Amino acid sequence: MQTVDQILSFIGRPPYLVVLFGMLLLMLAFYVSYRWVATHRRRLVAYAVSVQSYPPVAQVLTRYKRQVRWLFRRLSPGGYLGLHLTLGLLAAGGCLWLFGGLAEDLLSNDPLVRFDEALATYLHNLATPPLTAFFVVITALGSLETIASVGLLVAGFFVWRRWWLPLATWLAAVAGGVALNQLLKGLFARPRPSFAEPLLPESGYSFPSGHAMQSLILYGMLAYFAVLTLRSWRAKTAVVFGLALLVILIGFSRLYLGVHYFSDVVAGFAAGGVWLSAVITGMEVVRRGEHRPNQS
Repeated sequence: MQTVDQILSFIGRPPYLVVLFGMLLLMLAFYVSYRWVATHRRRLVAYAVSVQSYPPVAQVLTRYKRQVRWLFRRLSPGGYLGLHLTLGLLAAGGCLWLFGGLAEDLLSNDPLVRFDEALATYLHNLATPPLTAFFVVITALGSLETIASVGLLVAGFFVWRRWWLPLATWLAAVAGGVALNQLLKGLFARPRPSFAEPLLPESGYSFPSGHAMQSLILYGMLAYFAVLTLRSWRAKTAVVFGLALLVILIGFSRLYLGVHYFSDVVAGFAAGGVWLSAVITGMEVVRRGEHRPNQS
């Protein structure tokens, strides 16, 4: 506990500069990453293809060669989904592993729980009215009202264009994410952080963060559809990085406002990543199957 306090106190004062400096560093990192990705498309494609030859991945694919081949034959005749299915399963598996680790730490009262409490107290003590007003606006972008409004607007657009597969995928992602979050909250029943003077009163359980989970699913699906629709690689990259930055800010807003612990937010991202990966992989299976030439 003393080590945690020393790390947090090392960050220094005045408090509002800590948050502002951190946000500037985050935005700078996203901008530099965006510029690199926007100008290195071919290298990234080569990296994606080489994932299947990465030793741990190759070892799994070799060890379970028969099962993998069976799966590909059932889901992707001719191997047309090899890369996409592999990446989707890896993403879902990695997020599931992360969520499981956080859940185990929570149930066993791991030192992560004490870090949660120390960080929550630290952030609450550095709150200022301007920062609070800013993060109240940011957190509203991940609220259930925003999720429902954006969900209905996008669903209406898909109905108007008669895009039935994207509509079904969108509804499964958004509605399924909300239902899954409520199920997980009830399962763990972790109380929220408690302060004498809360910045934003909230009710319900804390683990995992619904804002983090649902915003990742909602804006992740929007980024996915943008990648499918936009023609310019630079435009696709800008949308993906912009929405990713928004999701991270929404997650941090829950920490700053004192309505979630650090592990709640990370677990929300992890659970959202599992569902998002599964839904996108499922749509890719169907979408690419529809465009695959018929084989007699």
